Amino acid sequence: MFLLINKKTVIFLFIILGGISFFIFRSPESNVVNIDSVKYVDLSKSVRATGQVISNIDLDLSFNKASVVKSIKVNVGDVVKVGQILANLDQGQVFAKLTEARAGLLGAQAKYNKTLEGASGEEVALAKVALDNAKIDLENTKNNQETIVQSAYQAVLNSYIAALSTSASDTQSAPTISGTYALGKEGEIRVSVAQGGSNGYFSAFGLLIYLGTVSNTNPQPIGNSGLYILFPSNFSSQNEWVISIPNKKATNYLTNYNAYQNALQAKTSAIGVAQSTLNQKQAEYNLKISVARSVDLDIAKAEVLSAEGSLQLAQSSYEDTIIRAGAPGTITKVDIKYGELSQAGKSVITLQDVENLYIEALINEANIAYLKDGQSVAITFDAFGRDKKFSGVIAHIDPSADTDNGVVNYKIKVSLTENNLTIRPGMNANIDVLAGGVQNVLAIPNIFVIKRDSKSFVNVIIDEKKKSYAEQEVKTGFIGDNNLVEIISGLSKDEKIALLKD
Repeated sequence: MFLLINKKTVIFLFIILGGISFFIFRSPESNVVNIDSVKYVDLSKSVRATGQVISNIDLDLSFNKASVVKSIKVNVGDVVKVGQILANLDQGQVFAKLTEARAGLLGAQAKYNKTLEGASGEEVALAKVALDNAKIDLENTKNNQETIVQSAYQAVLNSYIAALSTSASDTQSAPTISGTYALGKEGEIRVSVAQGGSNGYFSAFGLLIYLGTVSNTNPQPIGNSGLYILFPSNFSSQNEWVISIPNKKATNYLTNYNAYQNALQAKTSAIGVAQSTLNQKQAEYNLKISVARSVDLDIAKAEVLSAEGSLQLAQSSYEDTIIRAGAPGTITKVDIKYGELSQAGKSVITLQDVENLYIEALINEANIAYLKDGQSVAITFDAFGRDKKFSGVIAHIDPSADTDNGVVNYKIKVSLTENNLTIRPGMNANIDVLAGGVQNVLAIPNIFVIKRDSKSFVNVIIDEKKKSYAEQEVKTGFIGDNNLVEIISGLSKDEKIALLKD
């Protein structure tokens, strides 16, 4: 059969094969940027980040109120215990209120115990005496106040008593009235003169009925009224006079009347107070002789709870004047002076645990999958230079992301495996985590790999001199540092690969 193939056919086949080779093994030198070889290497993946040294305990302490600083009890470098007082403000008023609240609680508790136990015989006897005294005091108050009121009323009735003519045209002098009115009732006494006897007579009627002798030298009694009348030397026997009780036209009437009204009000008030005291003493006596009821115990218990609340409030106000150590640690800053005015909420003392430090860093989402708790970490500090190395382990990886301007990071905490007093909170740290690796595998730079349709391809050099290449599908694996990628299949050791222009 091969003998039947003529020369033209052979030439034609060479032309076809040449064309195919041109497209498959083309060598456009301008397309090849770089040529590399497939090698066996050890690959490792490191995750690097920067962070800061943080104290396990890092407390910025402040006062809860503004006042004058009275005492600072610590200095920088002092080691303190939890609850220890570090500084305090002026405590005069708040301490007094705290003492008062403590006393109130003791009193309420004592009252509850007394209610629970009941009154003693001596207490019952004392309560009975107090009740009897309150009864006597009420009666005395009533009597005393009644006397005061009557006295004031008498002053009203005796307001400048005078006899006034019943005739508006009478211009003669009226009789003079003296004495103290004693009938104790209001009204009028009308006086008229009748001839008879050596000096004549006068008659009085109204509040009383009386016939008396006219005299212009000696005041004559007007019956049993307590009043006396002295007639002028010249008067008309035709005149009639009226004595008004009380004399509302008297200049002192309004003063006496107001004093009387005040006495009435004072009487009502004083008797009310005495009656209230009596009621209270009666209730106290009844309570002493009665058995404690559950409602009484509940009331006493409520008073105890109220007193406890007052004490807690006073204690809280007192604590606002104090800075206490919220945890054991070392004082690393004191930013306050004796006698100055402290602002509420302003940090004045910093407490840190300088013996238990860790590093806090942010890891990009592209690398977080390589990390896990317990991985070893190599650490350097800017303060000590890159040559001085420390070690640590990943203690915690936050499950939630920290996103800033679209960049997604995860916070990790790295515990230091060695105590070094030269390491201080706030120092900048550089961490290096060996996340994994593979040994003695074929690898190439990742930049030579072409991704297309969920597959990976590499341009393999056919003729290095002519820089001709062919595309070859490969399977990739572990990606290490320096962007080297493991080749699982598709390439062999020392094969040449090409990097093309975009």
